[in-house]
Amino acid sequence: MNVRSIDLVAYALLAGSVLVGLLLWSSLPDSMAIHFGVGGEPDSFVAKPVGVLLAPTIGLGAVVLTRYGPERASRTYGSPYIENVAVVFTATVIAYAQGFVYAWNLGYRPGSLVVLVPVLLAAGAFVAYTYTRDGTPS
Repeated sequence: MNVRSIDLVAYALLAGSVLVGLLLWSSLPDSMAIHFGVGGEPDSFVAKPVGVLLAPTIGLGAVVLTRYGPERASRTYGSPYIENVAVVFTATVIAYAQGFVYAWNLGYRPGSLVVLVPVLLAAGAFVAYTYTRDGTPS
């Protein structure tokens, strides 16, 4: 498996989100909220180990699937640069959302828009950049 240096950035972001969870371990509740409904209230709780590891593990799977999965399972990118940006974007969004989960479980109550607005703006910018760089997909 040829690990690109940009992949190391993605892996570091995901590992960093786990490391933060381990550093906060004693402060995190035994049952962690990991999913929030439209009103911003949690609607899914899991045990602390799952709460710390689930999202970064999903992120790792997404990065590996993007890089090494069968073509039908991941989008074919017009350029390697766009694929690199997609890999880092995915890891960044997951690490950022994990930070929100930690904050909420530590007693801070940031609104859902704290996560949604930056992620949606970044996704829009990424899509716009992809279209200007590579054109529309065929």
